[in-house]
Amino acid sequence: MQNPQRANLAHCSNQLKASKAADYALVLQEGDLCLQKNTLPAKLERVIHLVQADAYSQLERYPEAVAAQEKSMQFGTPEPRAYLDLSAMYRDAGNPQKALELVQHNLDNGLGEAGKGTGFHMPTYYHLGLALTDLGQYREAAEAFSTGLQRQPDYAWAFYARGVAYDHLGNQEDAKADFTRFSKMANKKFVGEKQQAKLAEYKIVMP
Repeated sequence: MQNPQRANLAHCSNQLKASKAADYALVLQEGDLCLQKNTLPAKLERVIHLVQADAYSQLERYPEAVAAQEKSMQFGTPEPRAYLDLSAMYRDAGNPQKALELVQHNLDNGLGEAGKGTGFHMPTYYHLGLALTDLGQYREAAEAFSTGLQRQPDYAWAFYARGVAYDHLGNQEDAKADFTRFSKMANKKFVGEKQQAKLAEYKIVMP
């Protein structure tokens, strides 16, 4: 007969296996059972909530993703990247102002991606730019993406995002230059219909 405690903990390992298999409905089912049937160490409970948050995001259930991410951040001191991930979820949930505040929290507190005082790199400026874009602050968004590209000039998606900002500003020459760079650098299988349509507006075809 299987040990009941072991059976209950199996839900936790099943959640992680389902995540690797991209079976997000099963992730949520097993994750909920894991949390309901066990008293977990703080580090493990944090991981379970993080995996739940990712599954909710993948299923486009953004308010629930936000709630799970925030829950995960209650266990110990959150890492700077946790704030960036939460910022992205708030943007997806339609709250770019809160998304901007979360990135600004890292900037104000000197929380670089690798920890306090380590400096800021592409992820911080990319999320900053995306939040500003959603708020309609296109000039500031373009500046944020430019700062990120100084630190990581091979990040294709920052060129696309800056191109969108330039497009909104009516700067079609710089927008086309950025979209062209993006088309040459990005992995085509990750480029969606929205990006393809924007490239088509500028008569750009991916190689």
